Amino acid sequence: MGILQFPTPIPVTNGNYPQFKFAIFTDNLATVTTAGYLNQSSISSGVPISNADVIMALIGFNQQTLSGSFDIFTVSVAAGTGLITLTEWTNASGGSVTLPTIANYINHFTNTTGNMSSAPANIINAGNIQAGLSGTAGTLASFPATAANGSLILAGVAAGGAFNTTISNGTMAQSTTYTMPDPTNAAARFLVGAGATPFVSGNFPVASGTGGLMVDSGVSAANLMKTNAVNTMTGAGQIILQKANGTEAANAVTASGNAGVITTSSLTTAGGASYAITWTNTKITATSVFSFCIQGGTNTTQNITFTCAPGAGTATLTIYNNTAATALNGTILIGYTVL
Repeated sequence: MGILQFPTPIPVTNGNYPQFKFAIFTDNLATVTTAGYLNQSSISSGVPISNADVIMALIGFNQQTLSGSFDIFTVSVAAGTGLITLTEWTNASGGSVTLPTIANYINHFTNTTGNMSSAPANIINAGNIQAGLSGTAGTLASFPATAANGSLILAGVAAGGAFNTTISNGTMAQSTTYTMPDPTNAAARFLVGAGATPFVSGNFPVASGTGGLMVDSGVSAANLMKTNAVNTMTGAGQIILQKANGTEAANAVTASGNAGVITTSSLTTAGGASYAITWTNTKITATSVFSFCIQGGTNTTQNITFTCAPGAGTATLTIYNNTAATALNGTILIGYTVL
């Protein structure tokens, strides 16, 4: 056994109670506290060991580096067998540290008499907990029960000034778990409203800028148009289509809108004849539906009809003069709608 010095009475304490003795062991704590560790050496040393002894010792002592750790032990001598057991001393009033400790782990009390340990435990702090300090970054990280599955980190970043950000709950009627969905992107933002009550019940919220700030639109969600249902307008409600006007020349006109007015050139189309116009309009598709009406012009021959053949971004608009003997004699203002 690694006993360099058997427990020897300390002169100034000799004859006192309890008896303090000093020893040097090269073995570690687990070996030193094994029952019977001192028995053979006790016989050979001739120094008696009793239950009244308190042994102060260097354990794990290295003779080359002259290093080790200091510890205090109480002695238990079994009645009948004389088996000696050293027990690491614990101070019932001042506490002790439960070994082994783990570097960089939080130390905490394990009972009400002052014993401490760094073993895993639910630790309570009655005040605030701070990670880092001004000028030194610190984060709070929470890990799931499954290994190698990431962590939830709460980290402060520079706020541009001495401004604190506080996250708190409102008055709750039940326990609630909030789950953040996967944004499928390395960067994401929460949508937030400025102010204690930033929205109006029933109104539609809208983005203010691109940073995630939401504001109230002032528009009731009930007034929003639905693309998959019938929308009934109120007395004040209406649909205003984009309007684009154009003036025809040489049988062609460009007017790209859902509604507007086409002004023809001064027409002289004979009775019973027609006048075709190539109409360029990006709103027109092959399935578009048209509506036309005469909204004025200098022409006084009124018996006129229209046909329109749609295509992709274009249509052929044909004007028919249905008066047998009278030619058209001026411009025609054609109001149109494209659906």
